[in-house]
Amino acid sequence: MSIYYDLYASGNPLKRKEQQPLHARVIPSGTLDAKKFIELVSKSNGFSQATIEGCLQAVTDELQRWLSQGWTVEVGELGYFSLSLKCDRSVMEKKEIRSPSIRLNKVNLRVNKKFYEELEPLQLERIESPYRADNTRGEDECRTLLMGHIDEHGCITRADFMRLAAISRDKAVEFLRKYLDEGIIRRYGAGKTVVYLKK
Repeated sequence: MSIYYDLYASGNPLKRKEQQPLHARVIPSGTLDAKKFIELVSKSNGFSQATIEGCLQAVTDELQRWLSQGWTVEVGELGYFSLSLKCDRSVMEKKEIRSPSIRLNKVNLRVNKKFYEELEPLQLERIESPYRADNTRGEDECRTLLMGHIDEHGCITRADFMRLAAISRDKAVEFLRKYLDEGIIRRYGAGKTVVYLKK
């Protein structure tokens, strides 16, 4: 399965007139919550969900314990966890600030090299992001793209419609419901296997 990405112009805080270089950003396929992730791990290796959940909680508790004592902690092949701090205000001299004004900034994760290497090579595909603030594609244009795709391929999924039209999930659901009500498409299947066909 491909990882979808889009290209964005780099920030321009100095307001330079020349064109800024582009950088690539992953378009998320979604979010796996903890419950679903544990379920998937259980299915892939045979451990019970209760066992996996217990192990994860034990690792989390122990990780918090040692981080809170100032240690950098390696967790398997995932990588190294550590803490970073921040000052409540800008200071120029050490004597200008004391411990009560120092706060936790974030928990850092430095991923192990092996973890990176096993992700490669990525299968990448560029599409127009549905999350762009400048996306103004209207319903009529989306309808044309949808029907053109169905004419060519026979059917379409909601996810494919989102990528094709570069629209959000909510907008895709709204448009598909409208087209179903208008009777120009029909729905076939259930759950994750739903596709939309010409009526």
